[in-house]
Amino acid sequence: MSSALTRTADAAVAEELPEMASTPEIRSAQPRAIQPRAIQPRPVQPLPAAPGERAGGKVLRGEMKVLSRTLKLITDSPVELHNISDRVREQVQHSGIRAGFLILSTLHTTTALFLNEFQAALMADLTEFLERFVDREGGFLHNCEDCSDCERKNADAHLRAAVLGHNVTVPIHEGEISLGQWQSILFAELDGPRERTVTAHLIGV
Repeated sequence: MSSALTRTADAAVAEELPEMASTPEIRSAQPRAIQPRAIQPRPVQPLPAAPGERAGGKVLRGEMKVLSRTLKLITDSPVELHNISDRVREQVQHSGIRAGFLILSTLHTTTALFLNEFQAALMADLTEFLERFVDREGGFLHNCEDCSDCERKNADAHLRAAVLGHNVTVPIHEGEISLGQWQSILFAELDGPRERTVTAHLIGV
């Protein structure tokens, strides 16, 4: 009797929910394999020419050169400013490098290299500024016998050099150093008189 009732109940459920009765067995979903897609590189568009320039440019081909040169200077005063542009330009012209970079470095911690206009009045102003910017009698620890072994007591020169910097990098374009109309390469003696050395490294083709 109970089995008959059970079959009757099952039939009734099947009539009310026919879609459930015919629903196939649910299988666990399998992840689909992702097919790699080749990425096509986009063509590189050239940058637009700046006003006054021609589009495109020359590509220089040749052997890469790395040259090293040494410049010697002898100074006469505690603080001096020298224009070394012509000496540097001569080294670049003799190198045969048409395009590249010139890296200048001073080998002393009390000298400096920088770019600026070389004009007599401006050089006088700059020399006075450096003298006022760091007072020689500033009571620096570097000059104190109990704190330092430096006999020259030249802390002011070190500080001025640290502000101005010891290196200059200039582009080489068409066999010449690329400077602005009023720019010159200046060497600053800050603890003279002494003999000084500047190295020039030329890199290019």
